[in-house]
Amino acid sequence: MEGELCRLREIVAVTKKYKAYIYLDEAHSIGAIGKTGRGICELSGVDPADIDIMMGTFTKSFGSCGGYIAGSKELIKYLKFVSPGHLYAIAMSPPAVQQVISALKVILGEDGSSRGAQKLAQIRENSNFFREKLRKMGCEVLGDTDSPVMPIMLYNPAKIPAFSRECFKRNLAVVTVAFPATPLLLSRARICISAAHTKEDLERALEVIDEVSDMVHLKYFPQEREEEETVKRKQQ
Repeated sequence: MEGELCRLREIVAVTKKYKAYIYLDEAHSIGAIGKTGRGICELSGVDPADIDIMMGTFTKSFGSCGGYIAGSKELIKYLKFVSPGHLYAIAMSPPAVQQVISALKVILGEDGSSRGAQKLAQIRENSNFFREKLRKMGCEVLGDTDSPVMPIMLYNPAKIPAFSRECFKRNLAVVTVAFPATPLLLSRARICISAAHTKEDLERALEVIDEVSDMVHLKYFPQEREEEETVKRKQQ
């Protein structure tokens, strides 16, 4: 929700010291974060064997449905016996499973092309470009560099429908998140960047967000923009 990356190396050190377990949620990172898309472990240089439970979804980077839990053989066997989600749900359909397998092959470069590597590089480039532009615009944007998830903070509940509707009038659909998914006064619009977005797509979205942010007063940090404009004037 925040677009933040955990300090996994430090967390692993603490869990080893105190004999605790780690449950790693990779719903937004698997297939998008790390040099080859293997998630936070790859990005942080952590051995996946040091993580007790790894969870991810197949609905985002993989474009399918369902998800996975990875762990020791004993853990998975236990979950199969006690988890209602496993006991009462149906298995994934063969086409959905094949979609996941095909996506994995693309991400890992096992499809015989460089398409996966290109997409991973593109999503990083798109994410960092969009985040930097939003910050220079004066918006408060949460999250870390390279993260494709970036919340634009709205705060005031009245600004939720105002921001969403004004963007939609300009042919930009945005996802707003409010209570009870967030605390009452921490509402935000959450942007999720894709490798498929073109530079033109991103620039058009930024134009709309810039205009609507002025309208509903979302530029809580206008200083950066003023400084940038001052530098431009001096260069001219």
